[in-house]
Parts: sequence; structure tokens; C-alpha cells
Amino acid sequence: MTLLLGTRSSRLALWQARRVADLLRGHGVECHVVSIETRGDQIPDRPLPEIGGDGAFTERIEGALRASRIDIAVHSLKDLPVQDPDELCVGAVLGREEVREVLITRDGRGLAALPGGAVVGSSSTRRQAQILALRPDLVVRPIRGNVETRIRKVETGEYDATLLAGVGVARLGLQEKISAWMDVADVLPAPGQGAIAVQCRTADEATRTALAAVDDAVLRAETEAERGFLRALGGGCSAPVGAFAQTRDGRLRLRGRVSALDGTRVVNVIGEGDDPSALAAALAARALGEGAAELIAEAGRRVAGTQAVPTGALRNLRVLVTRPRDQADDLCSMLAAEGAVPLVVPMIRVSPVSDTTVLDAAIARLEEYRWLIFASANGVEYFMRRLAAVRPSGWHPGSPRVAAVGPATAAALERRAIGVDFVPAVHTAAALAEGLVSREPGGLEGAAVLMPRALEGREDAALLLRRHGAQVDDVPAYRTEACTLSPRDLVPLEGGVDAILFSSSSAVGAWCSQAEREPRMVDATRRSVVACIGPATTATARERGLRVDVEAPSHTAGGLVAALGQHFARARGGAAGAERRET
Repeated sequence: MTLLLGTRSSRLALWQARRVADLLRGHGVECHVVSIETRGDQIPDRPLPEIGGDGAFTERIEGALRASRIDIAVHSLKDLPVQDPDELCVGAVLGREEVREVLITRDGRGLAALPGGAVVGSSSTRRQAQILALRPDLVVRPIRGNVETRIRKVETGEYDATLLAGVGVARLGLQEKISAWMDVADVLPAPGQGAIAVQCRTADEATRTALAAVDDAVLRAETEAERGFLRALGGGCSAPVGAFAQTRDGRLRLRGRVSALDGTRVVNVIGEGDDPSALAAALAARALGEGAAELIAEAGRRVAGTQAVPTGALRNLRVLVTRPRDQADDLCSMLAAEGAVPLVVPMIRVSPVSDTTVLDAAIARLEEYRWLIFASANGVEYFMRRLAAVRPSGWHPGSPRVAAVGPATAAALERRAIGVDFVPAVHTAAALAEGLVSREPGGLEGAAVLMPRALEGREDAALLLRRHGAQVDDVPAYRTEACTLSPRDLVPLEGGVDAILFSSSSAVGAWCSQAEREPRMVDATRRSVVACIGPATTATARERGLRVDVEAPSHTAGGLVAALGQHFARARGGAAGAERRET
């Protein structure tokens, strides 16, 4: 048996890949390593939450695995999002020799010996919160780059110190750079830290069998408890959450911590049990009861720059998210941080168009366009895939000016180091078209415009731009397909839902089409608050006969959660007022 093994191209990632390949060879499986550059590798100077957070180091490798370009993928387990996609699974967890953090300082001194005001480099909210809890007089500033790069930034004086996972430093043979090993009680590691995860396709039984031979069952249970704690809290990459589980006398002992970013508040929980999932859920519930949701929500708002949700407005509400499962993490994290119970029922899946001839031709003559306009982050993703295939030299200064319909789309471009020239204050097709016209002294008459979009997408922006004289190439770059829901997919509806969130017109269409054959979906729509991310989605929902109760004014995931919270706060206030009047 021969397997293609995909991994990041960093020295540490390749060390881990070779470790897995050697273990598999011991069981008669040959491996060939394939290096894949991820978003996290391409943009080494920005904090992870700003370049996509969860999945920054994994999504492209997972894409290659889904497309069967590789057979297995090797990751640091802590980099994997806590929600596994249905079509992929972790076939083996192995190799955790160490979980502690290490302190690297320029002159070898420990944490207590650093002078007040010393600058510690860390882009991890978890590390920042715990360091400031120990030393509130220090200054924490973002730092990116691989292990060697971060150490070099300390040695050259850019930072006074940095905190790193000790196992990575040791695997690279850089132990002499370590100034101090941090006690787990002082700095709790990230869930899954130090462990290696090997992914494969869920349906690939032969590969799953091969991976089972190198799986560490004890370590798998421990890391399931750690990641389960984070998942139950609704935390993602921006959550200041630490967790560490150990097996003692056949029982799991799990310790969890949620901290304020400035270190002034800390929620600690600890417990034992036999079942990783049950233990994680119990400790997460305890942490939430002690105020963890507020700490996670505040951290998420600082990273996302969104407004606060009225206190308690979403607590214990069951909220249905209809996004594709691999794009739902951030929205679920925001909801869980406000005390809601997010339920994912993916209505659509996103894939490239089968025929890219027209798109490739447009990319080949990219310099002929005055504007390149993106109406979604998916448009950015699939356009950039074809750009890499058609023009290996990539993006360059001679390319057209770039416009994005909203902040999420702009962020997707900036993560790829592409500057955005225009984002309308109101994130609609009309505002985008009007804004571009007002920016051009002579208007858009005769201007060549390229708009990569969904095959099934609305053409509102293109029509508006054409009315202003623009020559618009409105080119499909990806397609959205309705998911066929099984009875298992609809289990979340059985407990009832309080709200249904729609982030796209495609999701609305898929929901309404399947609801024609599924009474539970009809009942859920009738009984729940329906919330849409923006006017285009709202328009589609109303065209399909849905009652729309909430529309996000900022047309972002954070804005959608905030608008939902305000709706329920008003509803509860009105109910309380009615009750007082009756009394």
C-alpha cells in the first residue's frame, strides 16, 4: 500500500510528516510526502484571527484531501478546527511527548526576572491572557512566523521574549534556546497541543484501517476531552481557552481555563470521568456558569470588531445555522459565546465550476480590466485558485483595482495580501455600484469590469454597473449546490429551534425547496425567528414566501448575531412589560 501524505512545508511540519511516514512504513505502508502551502504560511506577519483563524493552516491541505490529490494529511492537532467535516476524519492521533510552553528570552532570564514593560511576542489570545495574569506589568504584542523566525525576532531585539510550544522547539533541536519551561498550572496549553493528527477521507476504509495501526487510543481520548471542552464552549482560534487532559489509573482528568484578554479574570475548572465527551461537556457547562461566555464573547468582539449583544439575550436559545459545515465555525463560535446553542444543518455546499474556460480567459487578460469586483469570500477563494493555475506569477501591481462588497470579502482578499481599493459603507450591490461610479471622475462609461461570482448567484451588481455604462464580464467562478438532507441531518429540529439564520440566497432556496417535502422544516420556519445576513438574502427569502424577522444592518456574521440578540432583547422586554401590565 502506498499513500500520498500532505503536509505544510515548514521544517516542523515536515518533521511531523516524516514521523508519521516512518511509523506507517513499520506497518508495511509506503508514504510519499507532498508539501502544500497554506494561508497561514503565505501571510506570516498577521495575527491568525485576522487571516481566517480556524483552518488557516489546514483548509488547503483538507481541500487536497477531499479532491484525492493526497491520501492522508498530517497536521498539528491544535491547528484543526474542533468541528470535523463529514467527509473527512482523524484516522490517527499520536506523538505527544510534551505539552508545556517554553519562554524564550534574549538574555536567558525567566518570566519573573523580566523587567516591567518588557515586550512579549504572542499572537495567541490564550497565551496573552495567561501571561498577563502572571505578569500584568508586561506588554504583549503580536508576533507571527515559524519557530525559528520567532526566536530570531527575540534574539535581534524586536521582542524581549516570546512563548512557544515546547514540543516544537524540541523537535527542531533548539532546546538550547529555551530560557524556561512553564508549569502547566501557570500556562495551560491549547487543546490538542503537542499531538499529531492524521486525517483521511471518511469513506476510505483501507486507509482508515492502515492508520488505526498507529493510533494512540489513550492520547485520542485525552485530546478528544480537550477539544470537546473548547467545542462545548463555542470557542475558536480567538478564544482565550486552555485545556489539558491526562489519564490516571484508567480515568481521565481534565483541566480547563478561560481567561480575560488582560488577565484580570480567570475561570478554572477541573474534573474526572470515563467518557471524554461527557467530561468535556460537564466542565464546559460549569465554566459557562462561572462567566466563561462573557470572557469568550469579549475576546471574539475585539478580534472581529463587532458590537456587543445585549446581555443574556441569546442565552439557551437554539439557533439553526444553514451555512456549509466547513464555513460555520465562526458564526457558531459567536453564537455560543453569547450563550446560544448553535445547531448546524448545512443547506448548501460550495465547489468550483466544472468549466473554467471563460474565467481562465478573463484571468489571462486581467490587466485589461479597470476594476475587479468580489461579492463574496467564496468568489475570492475560487478566483484565486484559478489565478494560481493560469498565472503562476500570481498577483502583481499591474492588476486592476479591487472592490469588495463587505468586510468579510475584503478580509478574504487581505489574507492573500491583495489590497482592497473600495468597500462600500453599506454592504449591498447598489451601494457598491454607486460608490464605484462616484469614485470615478468620468463615471464608469466604457470601463471594463470583471466580477467572479456564483453560477447561481443574483446579478444585481452587474446589472446596476451596466446601467452606468460599464462593460461587465460577469463570470461564474464557483457553484453552490443544495445538500440532500437525511433524517439524521434533521435531528436538531426535533428539540425545536428558536431562530434560523440564512447567510445567502442559495441557502434560502435550498431550505425552501426541501421544506416542500419535509413537514418538520415547515413547522420550524413557522415557529422560529428567521434572520438574514443582508438585503439580497432577505429579498430571496420573501420571494420564497418566508417571513423575515431580522436583517443584519452591517451584513456580516457578527452583525447578524448582534441583530438577533437585539431582536430577542426587545421581544423579552416587551413580554416583561406585558406581564407587568397584566399584574
